[in-house]
Amino acid sequence: MSRLRTLAAVLLIAVLLAASGGCARPAPIPPVVRPNGSRAPYDFPPAAKGRIEILLDLRAARSILAILARDRFDPAEGKLLERLPAVRYAIRDSNRPPETFQRDLAAAFDEQSRIAVFDFRKVREERGRWEKLLETISTHESELTKRSADRAAALLPADHPVSVNVPILLTFGLPGRADHLIVATGEEPEPVTVVDLARALSDEPAGAEVEQMQHLSRLMASEAYQLAWIAYRQADPNWQGHDPSLGQLEPLMRSVAESGPVALYGIDENFFPLSLWLKDRMKASIDEMNRVADRLVSTEGDLDQRVALAAEVRRPDFAARVAGPAGAFLADGIIQAFGVEAYRDALSAGSRAFFQAYDRASQQKGKQLIPLAKVIRDRLSAAPPATAKTP
Repeated sequence: MSRLRTLAAVLLIAVLLAASGGCARPAPIPPVVRPNGSRAPYDFPPAAKGRIEILLDLRAARSILAILARDRFDPAEGKLLERLPAVRYAIRDSNRPPETFQRDLAAAFDEQSRIAVFDFRKVREERGRWEKLLETISTHESELTKRSADRAAALLPADHPVSVNVPILLTFGLPGRADHLIVATGEEPEPVTVVDLARALSDEPAGAEVEQMQHLSRLMASEAYQLAWIAYRQADPNWQGHDPSLGQLEPLMRSVAESGPVALYGIDENFFPLSLWLKDRMKASIDEMNRVADRLVSTEGDLDQRVALAAEVRRPDFAARVAGPAGAFLADGIIQAFGVEAYRDALSAGSRAFFQAYDRASQQKGKQLIPLAKVIRDRLSAAPPATAKTP
């Protein structure tokens, strides 16, 4: 490549670096429909005050596609990518040196080269699809970020305001199998979310721009809600300290009530109400939660086992496997039985109120909700009823 062409390529990257950044069956009771036609709880109009601002950065995604559009790999262009935060965080998360990133980027241009960590080859093959998507995102960026922020605010209690900034960086070729990673940078007050567009939208057909934008909006709303929900609990006395009325079940019930509201955002709009469309998964998730509750109570006389099990319940992988899915089903059950305002009230009153609300919902005829374990119901009946705050 001539020096002039190399200089032009480097200038292009410099410009990009400076840019912005099962089988269905009829429902026994008609499902609740949001005012906008969606049945998903996160599409209710928000009631919470405060400000959720999503800061979208497209620079890495644009720059990677610009490099992959070349006939051959230019190391000078590849090296400039490392200045971008999304690329820098991806390399750090891989625990590999920058040279591995550069070799894998070059491998996208050579079918005979082995890819070690960062797979850009398929992205290059389908770059037309991703270029079109990025154009759509750029055109509708303000609409996309507003809708995602509104979705995040929709399920927050309204009794006190929450304000958070949510940096979201779009890229390609993240290491591992996850479609996004969350990075505590030390440079920003909030964690940064880095999204691999190709992996996040791999299940959506090419050309289905509406579905792709919906999926991306839900993913962004999930990350925004998680940060806002943490901020809310940190400022709310009902979520501070230990609840002695729940006994040895307290760590389990807290984990479910904290994780479930976030996990709701991981479920596609078309699967609500969950008790209708995901009945088997709902039963499996709540049954597993109930089994853990039984185990916790059975260890009452064995301090070592109780401590070990309580530690297991507090691990992040437990939240992902058990607490989050079960809590999402409990959350949707409350909303289907009593409405979104009652759900927000239950969240505002703490984990005990969350379980008490679902226990009442599961006793309603026609709702087809899975009951809580007897040990949980006994503990709830012995505890004083939680009182929701009035905004």
